[in-house]
Amino acid sequence: MRKSSVILVREWEGQSTGSGCCGRLEGEFLKCDGKRVFPERRAIMEGMGPLYMTLRSRFGDAVDLEVVDPRNVFSLIFLLVRDFLAFRVGVGVALRTLTRLPVQAVVINGRLVARGEWPDPIEVVATLEAAISEASHRPA
Repeated sequence: MRKSSVILVREWEGQSTGSGCCGRLEGEFLKCDGKRVFPERRAIMEGMGPLYMTLRSRFGDAVDLEVVDPRNVFSLIFLLVRDFLAFRVGVGVALRTLTRLPVQAVVINGRLVARGEWPDPIEVVATLEAAISEASHRPA
């Protein structure tokens, strides 16, 4: 049986500056009059931290935890299709997940569980524990 999967689709890091999906502009030079440039994007990016850390500390390597930039379409589609097949996600649910992915999302075992803003980490832990329990009771 494949271990459960969590995909965190994070905020874009382009920040209107043209930085690539793998790079992030950081540092003091990004401040204007002592304030960060793009503070709303930075807050969204940093808001994923508690969710990621909670999942990593609670489940460790027992789950596949992936953080994906939404501009990395090939990786995102590959991971989603992999999970759709591994966790027997129906075509309707798979299409709904694919068409409803915004810049921020949480996908557990191929199913969209949160979108638009980061959910409370405790809620995601409970959802993931339920998914793990369901998967362990499913016949192979």
